[in-house]
Amino acid sequence: MAKTNKEMIMKLCKDIERKEGDGIIYSLGSAKAILKIPRWSTGIEDLDVILGGGMPEGRFVEIYGGESAGKTTLGYHLSGLQELALNIPIEGTFDASRAKVFGNRPKQLLIYRATYGEQAFNKAIKFAQAGIPLIVIDSVPSCMPKEDIEKIKAAVNKDAEVETRIGGIPRLLGKYLPVLNDIIEVTGTTVILINQIRDKMNAMMFGEKTDTPGGHSLRHHMSLRLQVARRSWIEIPNKNPSMSSNNEKVGMIMKVKVVKSKVNNPQGECEIPMFFDRGFVSFDDVAAIKKEITAQRIKEFGGRKSRDDEEEDD
Repeated sequence: MAKTNKEMIMKLCKDIERKEGDGIIYSLGSAKAILKIPRWSTGIEDLDVILGGGMPEGRFVEIYGGESAGKTTLGYHLSGLQELALNIPIEGTFDASRAKVFGNRPKQLLIYRATYGEQAFNKAIKFAQAGIPLIVIDSVPSCMPKEDIEKIKAAVNKDAEVETRIGGIPRLLGKYLPVLNDIIEVTGTTVILINQIRDKMNAMMFGEKTDTPGGHSLRHHMSLRLQVARRSWIEIPNKNPSMSSNNEKVGMIMKVKVVKSKVNNPQGECEIPMFFDRGFVSFDDVAAIKKEITAQRIKEFGGRKSRDDEEEDD
């Protein structure tokens, strides 16, 4: 059994606190402890509930899912709630008109067009040091290191075969995330990383069939990992004769699942409706909005017949 010298331990704690700052070390239950994680509301009641009260300040959050699951859209919505936010669309797919639909405004949303991973994270660190409330990086698979991009360009110029380097993005994240983590813990900046999914090449009959790019370092640093998916479409009868479909898709029901959480109980799930031209809404408002959009379409296209109606006349 260890021979504990409590007097020496308490002296050591005081020395650490004196050198590194008040509250850097404390005992459980101390007044210097952070008893409550600061949070901000997502503006979506059901989502706040499964997150334990909202998005945590000063933490990493990963939002991942398949194609057209609403990952970028949710990022726009969360940015629009902030007094100031930074979007780094390294994929090169930023849509200003959609960003405005979800509440973003001139001089409120900053966009930095990074071309490689080091640029994205260098700027993320600088803006986090300045205390910006939210940074969204879209997306992880596009955060290729500069060295890898330059090698591809050089090979293309020489008409040579490109020698790909495995693990470039995980190595880059392994360097930057610990540094950025220390900064946001102090400034309270929330950093959201948008990620994709990949099929597991060696997937078994049981267990997960998909994985996310970025390696273990990314997953370990995340305080929240949210998996999003399209549960179903929100549709209205098609009134546009230029469209051949019977129904027009005007929105979708997004399913959100807390896959990992260091700030509340994980595995919570919720479903939230979203209209493409209105943003996220309550289920109670879905029927009324569908009627409103249908009325707009009738007014827009007047008495023009759809293709189905024309075929019936024939």
